Order: sequence, then C-alpha cells, then structure tokens
Amino acid sequence: MALTRITAAEAAALIQDGQTIGLSGFTPAGTPKSVPAEIAKKAEAEHAAGRPFKVSIFTGASTGQSCDGELIAQDAIEFRAPYTTNSEFRKRVNTGQARYFDYNLSNMATQIRQGYLGDVNWAILEACEVEQVGDKARIYLTAAGGISPTVARLAKNGIIIELNAFHSKESMGIHDVYEIE
Repeated sequence: MALTRITAAEAAALIQDGQTIGLSGFTPAGTPKSVPAEIAKKAEAEHAAGRPFKVSIFTGASTGQSCDGELIAQDAIEFRAPYTTNSEFRKRVNTGQARYFDYNLSNMATQIRQGYLGDVNWAILEACEVEQVGDKARIYLTAAGGISPTVARLAKNGIIIELNAFHSKESMGIHDVYEIE
C-alpha cells in the first residue's frame, strides 16, 4: 500500500453523492476538520449546479461545527449516527430534512461491524503522523479514536488520513486501539 499526499479538497472530491463516511474522533477531539469542510464546499457547488449531493456519516460521538455544522448548512447530510450537539442539525431532523439515529455510543462500532447500517465507503481519520511500514501504514491518531479501527477496516473505497499539525507527534502511540470481534 503506497501512501499518497493530497489536499483536503482533493480528498473531498473522492467522496460521491450517496456514499457513507466514517470519522475518527469522539466529540470534536480527534475528528477530521478540513476534509468535512471541503465536502461541504463540494455539496454547495453540486447543489448550485442542480445536482444532488448528500452523504451519510458514522462517528464515535458529536463532531462540532467543522463537520456537522458545515455539512448540514449545505444540506449535505442524508443520515447521521450517533450523538450530535449541533442545533441546526437537530432542527433539520425534526423537520424531516435529515435522517438520524441516536445509537448508544458504546454500540456504534458493533452496529457498523454487524452490517446494520450498511457499507462504509470511506474512513476519514485525523492523525498527527502516518508511517509506511513495509506494505502497511501505521496511523497515529490525535486526541481521540472513537470508531476508527472499525471504519478503517471496513472502508470499501479507502482511508483518508487528515494530518493535523496542531497535535504534537509526541502523542504518537497514546491510543491503545483494539477492535472486539
């Protein structure tokens, strides 16, 4: 597996209407920020051109304005699970403009693994570093992991790693990542 560097906008261009993205993190901590914001820009452009564009989103918890807020502002969320704190998203759910299910956070990865929510097309993970080790990549997550191991393993189209230089590389290895069977 070769690692390729691309911009957040180039990563967002890979995401297609109707696909499902799985995000790292647990609250805004460890959640990708740049790629979801670029997906929102893509949705805005697609809608302006008269084309549909919505994605489904699986997370470990809430994500913050750079993800839920920007994506719902562009009417780019088809389905979202689990927990969210974004008030505009809640309004859209309550008016039937977006679908949502508030799974218990501790059950989210299991629901994905058992196939109850459908396929994951892309995993988008926030990392402070990534290393090529032989034919594999070692991804060092930032502040929180959430459902990262599950969505990374199940992503049918690939894994997008958003490098966040704000987080010190001294945090490499702080996560004890384990995926139960």
